[in-house]
Amino acid sequence: MLRSYQLQSLEPGMVLGRDVLDSNASVLIGKGSVLTAESIASIMDRPIFSVYIEEPDQEESHIPGKEHLLDDEYVTLYNSVYDRVFHMFVDLLESQILDVNQLRLLVSKEIIPKLANGARAIGQIHNMSRGGDYLIHHSIHVAILAGLMGQWKRWPNSKQIDFVTAGLLHDVGKQLIPPDILNKHGKLTDDEFNIIRGHAQNSYDILRYTDLSSKENILQGVLQHHERCDGSGYPNHLTKENIHEFALALAVFDIYDAMAADRAYAKRRSPWDVFEILNDDMYKGKLDTEFVVYFMRNLSRALNGSWVSLSNGERGRIVYIDESRVLSLPVVQVGEDKFVDLGRDKSVKVENILMADEVN
Repeated sequence: MLRSYQLQSLEPGMVLGRDVLDSNASVLIGKGSVLTAESIASIMDRPIFSVYIEEPDQEESHIPGKEHLLDDEYVTLYNSVYDRVFHMFVDLLESQILDVNQLRLLVSKEIIPKLANGARAIGQIHNMSRGGDYLIHHSIHVAILAGLMGQWKRWPNSKQIDFVTAGLLHDVGKQLIPPDILNKHGKLTDDEFNIIRGHAQNSYDILRYTDLSSKENILQGVLQHHERCDGSGYPNHLTKENIHEFALALAVFDIYDAMAADRAYAKRRSPWDVFEILNDDMYKGKLDTEFVVYFMRNLSRALNGSWVSLSNGERGRIVYIDESRVLSLPVVQVGEDKFVDLGRDKSVKVENILMADEVN
């Protein structure tokens, strides 16, 4: 039978159950090939998240993949980034001075781009709990997603760095919003909603007086990430042709990460619930088609192997997602020999991706 494995779980001697394709749909390693240390390393160097392995049908004592959900090295680096971003945001707000050396270090190849390693990034950021400041976690996650998109699109390194920077700083203006409004449970008043909507302009105003003032792509990405292609966004009701490329993509990441995470006023939703929302907004002309489709297709592939809770109370691990359709629902293994095909059984759905401490 076929099983999906995240790249960090591959071992020499495994047999490929499907061709491994590159971004141009060319075969890198053919179906039936026996993996070696060298072939695994070649896959790890590419924006590929999981592969299908052929395994003999046999009885098993557990569902595979529960062990090692979190990579200790990844978590240590992430926590270091969290601390640095937290202090950088506080210093920027208090002094209006951006620590450019710290920022350059964060967006260099040694820090955030390492967190945006395609082989493990999606699984890790979904498996980690978010203790501390939600805004800091959200900013780092959007920066990681920007790093992944830059890799998927094969943008020049300098453009990727600017894109990651815009992702990291896109919500910095929310620090000016009173916490009781930012984290309010229940419906916002019109005045409170207008204060919230002001954060994009606030972020831009903070950054244009820093050493980033000449980086128009970063500034416009930050200012426009709540603009919508049909002109319904804010702060300037721009239409697609006037919205910067960075902002078109950041809008997708911002929505996804906000809805897929626990917030003070809302529980996290499953990626497939968020995909439906993104897809609906795309068809309504609000979000950019290219970035939505590209994001959902690549992220869906990366979610193979994730542990999930289902609406019927069961828990299990995703073992298959049909990549031929963007909105394909996964097959989940919930027992030794029990599989739930969510594309066929519409009475059951994924409630959310489980974090490592919830699985263990």
